[in-house]
Amino acid sequence: MPVCYMEFDIKLFGVNSLKEKRSIVKRLISDLKNKFNISVIENDMQDSKQYINLAISFVSINKNSAYKTMESLEDYLEKFYTVENVIKEVYD
Repeated sequence: MPVCYMEFDIKLFGVNSLKEKRSIVKRLISDLKNKFNISVIENDMQDSKQYINLAISFVSINKNSAYKTMESLEDYLEKFYTVENVIKEVYD
């Protein structure tokens, strides 16, 4: 069973306060957990109003399924946000 890890750097526009950013992050994490059944945390850049750094992990049945889920996650985030950097790792 592959264990997958992803990290996303997301650029935000028009966010004026950390309170507003945290509201966005909370909603995004909840959406990702519900849609993909994964573990998600805000990993870094908590004090930045312009960036979100999310760390995501999940376990999959096989590598093919893992890569499909990773691609779906990336597509989903890119549809709504400006993703600047993605790290993908699969451990067997």
